[in-house]
Amino acid sequence: MFKQLLVACAAVLLLGAMGLTAGGAPGSERMLARLPAPVKKTIRVQLGDGQLRGVEKNDENGDVTYDVEMVRQGRTRSFTVESDGDLLDSEVFLEELPAPIQQAIKAKVGNSTLGEINKTAGEETDYDVEMIGGGRTRKFTLDASGKLTNEEVFPGELPEGIQNAIRKEAGGGTLDEITRCFEPSGILYDVDVTENGKARTLTFDAKGALLSKEEDVALSEVPAAAQKEIQTLSGAGRLLTIARVTENATVSFDVDIRRNGRVKSYTLDSEGKLLASEGN
Repeated sequence: MFKQLLVACAAVLLLGAMGLTAGGAPGSERMLARLPAPVKKTIRVQLGDGQLRGVEKNDENGDVTYDVEMVRQGRTRSFTVESDGDLLDSEVFLEELPAPIQQAIKAKVGNSTLGEINKTAGEETDYDVEMIGGGRTRKFTLDASGKLTNEEVFPGELPEGIQNAIRKEAGGGTLDEITRCFEPSGILYDVDVTENGKARTLTFDAKGALLSKEEDVALSEVPAAAQKEIQTLSGAGRLLTIARVTENATVSFDVDIRRNGRVKSYTLDSEGKLLASEGN
Protein backbone atom coordinates (compact mmCIF):
# COMPACT_ATOMS: atom_id res chain seq x y z
CA MET A 1 0.00 0.00 0.00
CA PHE A 2 1.36 3.40 -0.95
CA LYS A 3 1.69 5.40 2.25
CA GLN A 4 -0.53 8.48 2.41
CA LEU A 5 0.79 11.39 4.48
CA LEU A 6 -1.34 14.20 5.88
CA VAL A 7 0.53 17.27 4.66
CA ALA A 8 -0.18 20.87 3.91
CA CYS A 9 0.54 20.44 0.24
CA ALA A 10 1.02 17.30 -1.82
CA ALA A 11 1.69 17.29 -5.53
CA VAL A 12 1.82 14.17 -7.64
CA LEU A 13 4.81 14.47 -9.92
CA LEU A 14 4.23 11.52 -12.21
CA LEU A 15 2.01 8.48 -12.21
CA GLY A 16 1.74 5.42 -14.38
CA ALA A 17 4.66 3.53 -15.82
CA MET A 18 3.09 0.42 -14.34
CA GLY A 19 5.24 -2.65 -14.67
CA LEU A 20 8.32 -0.82 -15.98
CA THR A 21 11.65 -1.58 -14.39
CA ALA A 22 14.01 1.12 -13.12
CA GLY A 23 16.82 -0.17 -15.29
CA GLY A 24 16.41 2.18 -18.21
CA ALA A 25 12.70 1.72 -18.94
CA PRO A 26 11.31 4.88 -20.56
CA GLY A 27 8.39 5.37 -18.15
CA SER A 28 10.57 5.05 -15.05
CA GLU A 29 13.21 7.34 -16.51
CA ARG A 30 10.59 9.98 -17.21
CA MET A 31 9.51 9.85 -13.56
CA LEU A 32 13.09 10.13 -12.36
CA ALA A 33 14.09 12.82 -14.83
CA ARG A 34 12.36 15.67 -12.97
CA LEU A 35 13.78 14.81 -9.57
CA PRO A 36 16.81 16.38 -7.85
CA ALA A 37 19.99 14.38 -8.49
CA PRO A 38 20.45 13.21 -4.84
CA VAL A 39 16.83 12.02 -4.71
CA LYS A 40 17.17 10.21 -8.02
CA LYS A 41 20.32 8.44 -6.82
CA THR A 42 18.70 7.20 -3.60
CA ILE A 43 15.61 5.96 -5.44
CA ARG A 44 17.74 3.96 -7.85
CA VAL A 45 19.67 2.38 -4.98
CA GLN A 46 16.45 1.43 -3.16
CA LEU A 47 14.82 0.08 -6.30
CA GLY A 48 17.58 -2.34 -7.23
CA ASP A 49 15.89 -4.72 -9.64
CA GLY A 50 12.43 -3.56 -8.58
CA GLN A 51 9.81 -1.73 -10.62
CA LEU A 52 9.03 1.95 -10.06
CA ARG A 53 5.31 2.62 -9.73
CA GLY A 54 5.09 6.28 -8.77
CA VAL A 55 6.69 9.28 -7.07
CA GLU A 56 4.83 11.87 -5.03
CA LYS A 57 6.30 15.17 -3.88
CA ASN A 58 5.18 16.47 -0.49
CA ASP A 59 5.80 20.07 0.60
CA GLU A 60 4.99 20.83 4.22
CA ASN A 61 5.88 24.44 4.98
CA GLY A 62 8.88 24.18 2.70
CA ASP A 63 10.06 20.83 4.04
CA VAL A 64 10.09 18.73 0.86
CA THR A 65 10.07 14.94 0.79
CA TYR A 66 9.35 12.35 -1.89
CA ASP A 67 7.18 9.27 -1.37
CA VAL A 68 8.10 6.45 -3.72
CA GLU A 69 6.06 3.36 -4.58
CA MET A 70 7.75 0.30 -6.04
CA VAL A 71 7.20 -3.41 -6.71
CA ARG A 72 9.89 -5.96 -5.91
CA GLN A 73 9.55 -9.74 -5.84
CA GLY A 74 5.80 -9.37 -6.40
CA ARG A 75 5.27 -7.04 -3.43
CA THR A 76 4.31 -3.38 -3.46
CA ARG A 77 6.20 -1.30 -0.94
CA SER A 78 7.04 2.35 -0.36
CA PHE A 79 9.83 4.53 1.00
CA THR A 80 10.41 8.23 1.68
CA VAL A 81 13.38 10.32 0.59
CA GLU A 82 14.35 13.83 1.70
CA SER A 83 15.18 16.48 -0.89
CA ASP A 84 18.90 16.06 -0.14
CA GLY A 85 18.69 12.33 -0.90
CA ASP A 86 18.61 11.03 2.69
CA LEU A 87 16.37 7.99 3.17
CA LEU A 88 13.80 8.76 5.88
CA ASP A 89 11.97 5.46 6.12
CA SER A 90 11.13 2.36 4.15
CA GLU A 91 8.32 -0.16 4.29
CA VAL A 92 9.42 -3.65 5.35
CA PHE A 93 7.70 -6.99 5.92
CA LEU A 94 7.68 -9.12 9.04
CA GLU A 95 9.74 -12.03 7.71
CA GLU A 96 12.48 -9.62 6.56
CA LEU A 97 13.15 -8.43 10.10
CA PRO A 98 15.59 -9.80 12.70
CA ALA A 99 14.09 -12.56 14.85
CA PRO A 100 13.88 -10.45 18.07
CA ILE A 101 11.95 -7.75 16.21
CA GLN A 102 9.59 -10.32 14.70
CA GLN A 103 8.92 -11.84 18.10
CA ALA A 104 8.30 -8.45 19.72
CA ILE A 105 5.85 -7.44 16.97
CA LYS A 106 3.94 -10.72 17.16
CA ALA A 107 3.67 -10.46 20.94
CA LYS A 108 2.38 -6.90 20.77
CA VAL A 109 -0.07 -7.48 17.92
CA GLY A 110 -1.50 -10.65 19.48
CA ASN A 111 -4.88 -11.49 17.95
CA SER A 112 -5.09 -8.17 16.13
CA THR A 113 -4.21 -7.77 12.46
CA LEU A 114 -0.73 -6.58 11.56
CA GLY A 115 -0.68 -3.54 9.30
CA GLU A 116 2.20 -1.65 7.72
CA ILE A 117 5.73 -1.74 9.17
CA ASN A 118 8.12 1.12 8.48
CA LYS A 119 11.80 1.09 9.32
CA THR A 120 13.12 4.58 10.04
CA ALA A 121 16.60 5.55 8.96
CA GLY A 122 19.02 7.85 10.78
CA GLU A 123 21.32 7.67 13.78
CA GLU A 124 19.02 5.15 15.46
CA THR A 125 16.86 2.48 13.86
CA ASP A 126 13.20 2.29 14.87
CA TYR A 127 10.28 0.25 13.64
CA ASP A 128 6.88 1.98 13.39
CA VAL A 129 4.14 -0.65 13.31
CA GLU A 130 0.41 -0.47 12.61
CA MET A 131 -2.08 -2.92 14.09
CA ILE A 132 -5.84 -3.22 13.59
CA GLY A 133 -8.08 -4.61 16.31
CA GLY A 134 -11.52 -3.88 17.70
CA GLY A 135 -12.29 -1.71 14.70
CA ARG A 136 -9.40 0.62 15.47
CA THR A 137 -6.02 1.18 13.89
CA ARG A 138 -3.21 2.16 16.22
CA LYS A 139 0.57 2.49 16.04
CA PHE A 140 3.48 1.51 18.21
CA THR A 141 7.26 1.86 17.94
CA LEU A 142 10.07 -0.57 18.74
CA ASP A 143 13.75 0.26 18.97
CA ALA A 144 16.50 -1.74 17.28
CA SER A 145 16.49 -4.29 20.12
CA GLY A 146 12.73 -4.85 19.96
CA LYS A 147 11.95 -2.78 23.05
CA LEU A 148 8.62 -0.91 23.03
CA THR A 149 9.35 2.83 23.14
CA ASN A 150 5.88 4.27 22.57
CA GLU A 151 2.33 3.29 21.65
CA GLU A 152 -0.84 5.03 20.58
CA VAL A 153 -3.65 4.88 23.13
CA PHE A 154 -7.24 6.12 23.24
CA PRO A 155 -8.83 8.29 25.95
CA GLY A 156 -11.05 5.55 27.41
CA GLU A 157 -8.01 3.32 27.96
CA LEU A 158 -6.26 5.84 30.23
CA PRO A 159 -6.42 6.10 34.04
CA GLU A 160 -9.18 8.46 35.16
CA GLY A 161 -6.68 10.97 36.52
CA ILE A 162 -4.95 11.25 33.13
CA GLN A 163 -8.30 11.58 31.35
CA ASN A 164 -9.34 14.43 33.65
CA ALA A 165 -6.02 16.22 33.21
CA ILE A 166 -6.26 15.97 29.42
CA ARG A 167 -9.83 17.30 29.36
CA LYS A 168 -8.84 20.23 31.57
CA GLU A 169 -5.82 21.27 29.51
CA ALA A 170 -7.28 20.51 26.07
CA GLY A 171 -10.23 22.81 26.69
CA GLY A 172 -12.33 23.12 23.55
CA GLY A 173 -9.64 21.65 21.31
CA THR A 174 -9.91 18.42 19.34
CA LEU A 175 -7.85 15.46 20.51
CA ASP A 176 -5.83 14.19 17.55
CA GLU A 177 -3.56 11.54 19.02
CA ILE A 178 -2.38 10.31 22.41
CA THR A 179 0.99 8.56 22.69
CA ARG A 180 2.20 6.70 25.77
CA CYS A 181 5.99 7.01 25.90
CA PHE A 182 8.24 4.72 27.91
CA GLU A 183 11.13 6.89 29.07
CA PRO A 184 13.98 6.03 31.48
CA SER A 185 12.38 8.46 33.94
CA GLY A 186 8.99 6.76 33.67
CA ILE A 187 5.82 6.83 31.58
CA LEU A 188 4.83 10.06 29.83
CA TYR A 189 1.79 10.91 27.73
CA ASP A 190 2.07 13.17 24.66
CA VAL A 191 -1.30 14.55 23.63
CA ASP A 192 -1.76 16.28 20.26
CA VAL A 193 -4.56 18.85 20.22
CA THR A 194 -5.89 21.13 17.47
CA GLU A 195 -7.80 24.28 18.33
CA ASN A 196 -8.72 27.15 16.01
CA GLY A 197 -6.48 25.69 13.32
CA LYS A 198 -3.42 25.59 15.59
CA ALA A 199 -1.66 22.45 16.80
CA ARG A 200 -0.24 21.97 20.27
CA THR A 201 1.27 19.06 22.17
CA LEU A 202 0.69 18.56 25.89
CA THR A 203 2.97 16.28 27.89
CA PHE A 204 1.79 14.73 31.16
CA ASP A 205 3.50 12.46 33.66
CA ALA A 206 1.99 9.20 34.90
CA LYS A 207 0.09 11.07 37.64
CA GLY A 208 -1.51 13.54 35.26
CA ALA A 209 0.71 16.52 36.02
CA LEU A 210 1.29 18.79 33.01
CA LEU A 211 5.03 18.83 32.32
CA SER A 212 5.17 20.89 29.15
CA LYS A 213 3.11 22.52 26.44
CA GLU A 214 4.26 23.00 22.86
CA GLU A 215 2.26 25.05 20.36
CA ASP A 216 2.85 26.36 16.86
CA VAL A 217 3.19 30.14 16.63
CA ALA A 218 3.88 32.74 13.95
CA LEU A 219 7.02 34.87 13.94
CA SER A 220 4.92 37.87 14.95
CA GLU A 221 3.93 36.06 18.19
CA VAL A 222 7.56 35.71 19.28
CA PRO A 223 9.16 38.37 21.56
CA ALA A 224 11.10 41.02 19.62
CA ALA A 225 14.57 39.91 20.75
CA ALA A 226 13.89 36.30 19.79
CA GLN A 227 12.33 37.43 16.48
CA LYS A 228 15.52 39.26 15.58
CA GLU A 229 17.69 36.23 16.33
CA ILE A 230 15.40 33.94 14.33
CA GLN A 231 15.65 36.28 11.33
CA THR A 232 19.44 36.30 11.67
CA LEU A 233 19.58 32.49 11.86
CA SER A 234 17.29 32.19 8.85
CA GLY A 235 19.59 34.30 6.69
CA ALA A 236 19.20 33.12 3.11
CA GLY A 237 17.37 30.00 4.31
CA ARG A 238 13.66 29.45 4.79
CA LEU A 239 11.89 29.58 8.13
CA LEU A 240 9.71 26.46 8.37
CA THR A 241 8.10 26.34 11.83
CA ILE A 242 8.26 27.95 15.25
CA ALA A 243 6.98 26.18 18.35
CA ARG A 244 6.59 27.88 21.72
CA VAL A 245 7.48 25.45 24.50
CA THR A 246 6.41 26.10 28.09
CA GLU A 247 8.06 23.90 30.70
CA ASN A 248 8.11 24.60 34.43
CA ALA A 249 6.84 28.12 33.68
CA THR A 250 9.86 28.71 31.44
CA VAL A 251 9.23 29.62 27.79
CA SER A 252 11.53 28.73 24.90
CA PHE A 253 11.15 28.55 21.13
CA ASP A 254 12.00 25.62 18.86
CA VAL A 255 12.74 26.81 15.34
CA ASP A 256 13.20 24.77 12.14
CA ILE A 257 15.03 26.40 9.23
CA ARG A 258 15.79 24.89 5.82
CA ARG A 259 19.09 25.95 4.30
CA ASN A 260 20.93 24.40 1.37
CA GLY A 261 18.48 21.52 1.22
CA ARG A 262 18.82 20.58 4.91
CA VAL A 263 16.72 21.34 7.97
CA LYS A 264 18.43 22.66 11.09
CA SER A 265 16.67 23.07 14.43
CA TYR A 266 17.40 25.74 17.03
CA THR A 267 16.15 26.39 20.55
CA LEU A 268 16.07 29.99 21.80
CA ASP A 269 14.92 31.61 25.01
CA SER A 270 12.60 34.62 25.09
CA GLU A 271 15.58 36.97 24.95
CA GLY A 272 16.88 35.37 21.77
CA LYS A 273 19.75 33.49 23.42
CA LEU A 274 20.65 30.29 21.55
CA LEU A 275 20.19 27.34 23.91
CA ALA A 276 20.73 24.42 21.53
CA SER A 277 20.99 23.50 17.86
CA GLU A 278 20.65 20.25 15.93
CA GLY A 279 21.31 19.28 12.33
CA ASN A 280 23.92 20.07 9.72
